[in-house]
Amino acid sequence: MAVSSRRPRHRRSGLLTGRLALPHWAYATHRRPRIHGVGQQWPPSPLVRSPRRPLYRLWWSWAVLGSVAVILGSVTFLVTSNLPTSTLPKTGIDVRGSGTSAPSTTTTTPRSTTTTTRHTGQVTSSHSGNGVAHNIPLGDYAGESDPAGVAAFAAATGTHPTYATDYLDKTSGWVAMDSAANIKAWSTSPYRLAIGVPVLPGVGTLALGATGAYNQYFTTLGKNLVADNEANAILRLGWEFNGNWFTWSVGSSTDATNFVAFWRQIVTTMRAVPGGKFKFLWNPNGPSPTTYSPDQAYPGDKYVDYVGTDVYDNFWGAPFTPPVSWAHQLRQQWGLGWLAAFAAEHNKPIAIPEWSDEYRTDGHGLGDDPLFIDNMANWFATNDVAFANVWCYDSSSTYRNNLLDGTFPRALAMFKTDFA
Repeated sequence: MAVSSRRPRHRRSGLLTGRLALPHWAYATHRRPRIHGVGQQWPPSPLVRSPRRPLYRLWWSWAVLGSVAVILGSVTFLVTSNLPTSTLPKTGIDVRGSGTSAPSTTTTTPRSTTTTTRHTGQVTSSHSGNGVAHNIPLGDYAGESDPAGVAAFAAATGTHPTYATDYLDKTSGWVAMDSAANIKAWSTSPYRLAIGVPVLPGVGTLALGATGAYNQYFTTLGKNLVADNEANAILRLGWEFNGNWFTWSVGSSTDATNFVAFWRQIVTTMRAVPGGKFKFLWNPNGPSPTTYSPDQAYPGDKYVDYVGTDVYDNFWGAPFTPPVSWAHQLRQQWGLGWLAAFAAEHNKPIAIPEWSDEYRTDGHGLGDDPLFIDNMANWFATNDVAFANVWCYDSSSTYRNNLLDGTFPRALAMFKTDFA
């Protein structure tokens, strides 16, 4: 068979030219090309000039490979996007202010030496809504030793609490208080605790406490809290001390002097407990006027990390309306107006460990009051509150505060609007 004397043109192939280096005979078609009217031999001779291929065949291999890559990438994305997000360790960050006299810094420290990671009490909550207070770290009291109740509250309100409130035994003596038996239920929960600590659990006096006579009990308490994975708990020592219903009630200026000295003894003692990173919340009650000034009962900036108060929607004045009641919440002796000014003066972050709407059988609760919820939300946002723990629990038929029990439908709707 006659062949051309001209040497065949070698096609360049490879990655840089966009073609795969395949042997010539692999480009078979159903209709074999003809040379000079004669059927080409198979496989073709390397001396035979290959016919010019259409341009669309030059890139077919790369097109196939590109399609495969796109398909694999899509499948990988779909699979990985459905995997659960890995949980980052929670490390007990306090950014809004350590509350000590030294300048506060943002630190990341393990909550305890155990392998459990939890209790961040993070400053920016994971809320995804647009409510006026959706960036305020939120907590809840749903009953004693009840992390599941806090989770249920979160689900019902569309919020993401990172704090919780609970209390030590306040009537059964030092051993019962020190055991912190009910606190163990929180050890593996994701919530940072604000714990009510009864500085006189049914026994003792403020005057003796001021001398350091009870320090040993607070050393034991600190060790037990560290062992129970509560090393960074926020401790409300002698909460609502300006009321008249607890053993540690501060009713006079003399009581105030002893309370201050006792507080300092406790804080110094508990800060010395190995592994403890406790914070201390000075926590009067809003509607409890006293003959002494708040400054007389204040232990000093060195011994306090947060200042706060408990706020419930109740009122003993006239006219008995939500706007008038709210004005009273702001201007009373230990009220929100005083708290904002006091916190600014002492450069302390504000914490609200108890607050809620309130129904009372004596008629002094405002009941289903959405204005109270909205006003509190705006006050929190304006004053950059470190955390606010809702009391969502009916402690008796005389006082009802559970936003979820059906008593407060309008208040609950406002709560979801402002915080979710």
